[in-house]
Amino acid sequence: MKFKHFFITAALASFVFVGCDNDDDDDQPIIGAIEVSTTTDTYDEGAGVVDIDFGTALANGTDVTITYEVSGSATSGVDYEALSGSVVLPAGDLSVSQSLTLIDDDEVEPSEEIIVTIKTITGGEDLVIGLKDSVTLTITDNDSYPYENGIIVTHEGNFFQGNASVSFISNDYTTVQNEVFKTVNDVDAWADVIQSMAFNEEFGYIVVNNSQKVEVVNRYTFESVATIDMELSNPRYMVFANGKGYVTNWGDGSNPDDDYVAVIDLEENTVTAKIPVAEGPEQLIVKENTIYVAMQGGYNQNNIVTVIDATTNMVTTTVTVGDRPNSLQVDAEGNLWVLSGGNPAWTGNETLAQLDKINTADNTVAGTFDFAAAEHPGALVVDGSSLYYFMSGSVYGMETSATALPETAKITDLNFYDMTVNDGKLYGVDAKDYTSNGSLEVYDLNDNSLLVSKEVSIIPAGIYFNGTAER
Repeated sequence: MKFKHFFITAALASFVFVGCDNDDDDDQPIIGAIEVSTTTDTYDEGAGVVDIDFGTALANGTDVTITYEVSGSATSGVDYEALSGSVVLPAGDLSVSQSLTLIDDDEVEPSEEIIVTIKTITGGEDLVIGLKDSVTLTITDNDSYPYENGIIVTHEGNFFQGNASVSFISNDYTTVQNEVFKTVNDVDAWADVIQSMAFNEEFGYIVVNNSQKVEVVNRYTFESVATIDMELSNPRYMVFANGKGYVTNWGDGSNPDDDYVAVIDLEENTVTAKIPVAEGPEQLIVKENTIYVAMQGGYNQNNIVTVIDATTNMVTTTVTVGDRPNSLQVDAEGNLWVLSGGNPAWTGNETLAQLDKINTADNTVAGTFDFAAAEHPGALVVDGSSLYYFMSGSVYGMETSATALPETAKITDLNFYDMTVNDGKLYGVDAKDYTSNGSLEVYDLNDNSLLVSKEVSIIPAGIYFNGTAER
């Protein structure tokens, strides 16, 4: 007999009602429920065969045919081998398994679901469909994009030679691939001096200073997506806020009045507005919808941080810091740290470097640390509650709660062109002689030991970490 799908609770209620009118327990029907289950609800696509179990607590005297429906975002024949849609529970057995064979392909794709739902039961007069009438299996992908998990190093290359490049180093440091953009897109001399790179969702934005453009790529395949080459003039660095991109521009280096921050439409990859700023906008950082821009001064000197409201694209205030602010970071408590290198001796007006802590609630300087004469630090980075910077061939570290600058260096005898810190490791790039290949060096900050040194390309100048794809 064929039963319609209804809840076991309804069947139990019927059983209780019949029991009130008949004292002979031997005459009561035996109520059983067929339910579906799996060992776990998540499987790797390479798991092979997965068992889907149909079972009951009470055996039946005859064979029972169970029909089921398969649905979900996974595709039959592509993500798994097609199922028959029915299974037979033999008489006297409490369960039967339906084998589901997953297909392990090479395509990178999001997690997908397979939903198996019991529809009918035939052959068991005392059986009903139970509450657990459906099971959902999530199938996770085991493939990755070629540049999905690893370290990206950008290289300036030499001025006017068009030999800027991008390298990829795997997280285990075993693989180094140079000339990634050139190889993937089959182009030559595509960039003259890469200044920096920024990531937003699945896209990477390569800021090419001397080519006056931003190359947009898929950050995981490095396939070219677009080129932003209008309304940019000596572009430097890029961030993202309020659904838009922001790029600092020096303009004409001999003109102190033409510097600006370009506002980028991320859908059209076009410049939609220019925010005029003082001379030499350099690195910038975002806290919520507020953008902080270090005004290093371009070819000259400046000593302020410009604050921009990303909701109005207006400059709201400026904060005075040390001469030539070169890098800035926001710590875990929301404070902005600005490192100013000071005027170097060759300017004829050497000034002291300083580190400023800015309260972002009111954009006031909450603390200042002065460096000694002739000390000119740079490359400020933050990792948890620790700050690091590079100075005179050494890396120094201090806690954000410190009341004084460190007196001794953590690691010495370095030749870093730039550096960063990630997950307890120090990553630095050495440009060597600026004409031959440089290197990426990785140190363990627990014991300050060198973990690995990998040869990359000409004038490595930026280090970035490319994590799991936003699929």
